[in-house]
Amino acid sequence: MTKTDRYVLWGIGAVWALDLATFILTDFHIYAFLALFVIAALGFAWWGLRFQVTEPMRRNAALGVTGFWTVAMALLFAPWPIPDKPEYIVGEVHRFSEMEHGFSRVLTGVTGPNIAAGGLVYGDPADQQSMMTEWGWPPNFISGYPLARALFGGTILMERLRGATTIGGEPANPLRYSWSNFQGEKRDKKLGWNKGDLLLGEVAKAMGSAKATYTPHENTLMVKSIASWLGSPRIAIAAVDPRWFYSHDLSTYGTPLPLKDAKDLKYVIQIFTDQDWTRIHNDAGTSWWSVSNSGQAYSTSAWIGIRMAQMLRDMGYVARVGFGGMNYENIETPASVYSGIGEYGRLSDAVVPTAGGLRFKSATIFTDFPLEAGDPKQGWGITRMCANCDRCARACPVNSVPMGEPTVENGVKIWQVDKDKCTRFRTGNLNGNMCGACLAVCPYNKPDTAFHRVGNYIIRHSPIATYLFGNIHGVGLEDWLDFEYSSEASPYNVSRPARWIQEDPGWKATFPYQVGQYIYTERDRSKNEEWASGVDPKMGKVGLSYKGTTWGKIPDRLLDASGRNRNVHWDYEAGELPPNLPLPGKLLTPEEATALLKEGKAFSGASYSPDDEVFPPRDPKYEKQTLTYEQAARMWAEEK
Repeated sequence: MTKTDRYVLWGIGAVWALDLATFILTDFHIYAFLALFVIAALGFAWWGLRFQVTEPMRRNAALGVTGFWTVAMALLFAPWPIPDKPEYIVGEVHRFSEMEHGFSRVLTGVTGPNIAAGGLVYGDPADQQSMMTEWGWPPNFISGYPLARALFGGTILMERLRGATTIGGEPANPLRYSWSNFQGEKRDKKLGWNKGDLLLGEVAKAMGSAKATYTPHENTLMVKSIASWLGSPRIAIAAVDPRWFYSHDLSTYGTPLPLKDAKDLKYVIQIFTDQDWTRIHNDAGTSWWSVSNSGQAYSTSAWIGIRMAQMLRDMGYVARVGFGGMNYENIETPASVYSGIGEYGRLSDAVVPTAGGLRFKSATIFTDFPLEAGDPKQGWGITRMCANCDRCARACPVNSVPMGEPTVENGVKIWQVDKDKCTRFRTGNLNGNMCGACLAVCPYNKPDTAFHRVGNYIIRHSPIATYLFGNIHGVGLEDWLDFEYSSEASPYNVSRPARWIQEDPGWKATFPYQVGQYIYTERDRSKNEEWASGVDPKMGKVGLSYKGTTWGKIPDRLLDASGRNRNVHWDYEAGELPPNLPLPGKLLTPEEATALLKEGKAFSGASYSPDDEVFPPRDPKYEKQTLTYEQAARMWAEEK
């Protein structure tokens, strides 16, 4: 043993200590974490090769290694307390207008005439225009692929089986459900389960009785059992917060939806359809297949929901079912969050670990049927995980997912996705249609194996797991574990420039703008409209660097002589869209808009609009004070 040997060993120790400090100072950087093991292995190897290993040294080394792994396993696998679900509501929450969600803004022309017209890039413009006249629907958004047409067509077929419409705004004439006795919203006489004779076998076993007494607990077990049998892998039940109902209806282009018409709806049953891990994983994320995933899940969950709602109506209760397409009357995500089965994530959507994370579509049944709601405070550690993971933001082709901290919008503190950029790309993607890049890379989107369940347990309980799996400072452990390394969230890949339908150079939205009965005001403008005409370099992942990840520049073949991104109409055979496509609605002067609103001939009011721009006015009881979910749900339960 020489001095050189000792100096090398001391040097390795110093490097290990320096790396440990780096690991702590960089909020547990994954590379620094892995380097700890490599450096330690080098130190042990040098020690074993250059020094005599005595029995006490061997014993101390074994104790040290055992102690290290004991602490590590305890930190990862011990049943540490689950973090409380964050209090997302921090201010006034105003009801959301259905006219303001991303697809509505595209369809109504708020984001531009080219995208509202469906781009006309997949066939002859004259034929496309006649299709729009006949269907009233952008031809390439849903119908550009035969499988998508068939699957989404299922939701259209079932529209008139939803039940009598009293709060949805549509002038609907519902079909009478075959073999059923109800003629309206519900039967006059309330019936129990199977005339009150029997409970389902599994429910009877759980209750210890074969006779039904119709308690909310029994009803809840029955509903969950039946929904599971019909095909929903997960069932959520929550007490209704009236702020979940839309304030204005899309199907009738802006009809107000008064809360008094929904006063009987005290509980919500949410059912789910898995879009299938194999389909999500093998989808490029920007292909024609993506919209088929949605169609399959929407139509399947719709059929489950319609039958469940009909059963409740035939028992004598009110039941309103909402499902994909344009058949929702509410925002879906809060039901998942406050039923206790999920939390808000970075996509400003609900993540439900037991339903594939984000890999599902849901349908909801609002009812007065007595039920037992889930625990709204039940935590899953999802928001904590998303705070330390930005895989979806790194994967998004158009930078619509935020990489920073949560922000407050409409009184709710969550991450806010740029819905206009997201939806414009999904409805005008020139590589196919729709998009599933964020779903494919989400750590919660994994097959339901024992390995994944262990991972969910660790993320939910361990105080260090979210740093190791997510790690916003570079590639996290989840990137290393990603199946087949196919994720574009990895910094080892260079993302392709986004190719989408753009507006003509210099296009800028003009307000006030009226569609149907609804008026959009200046406050409804996108935060940054330059991306719509391809001017903003950050329209897609091009020339963007973030925490060590760099996305490549647009290839020269996609630039015109002026250097402008020309990926606008690449797939249209004529090379360009017809000039000066008209908007679906019409422009107004401020004076015209004000007169129509005050006379009650038109309506307006996004959730972020000031009070004097909201027509009809907001409900003072629920929208003009700060209420927690529990407070609002309790007040609604007492409404007569």
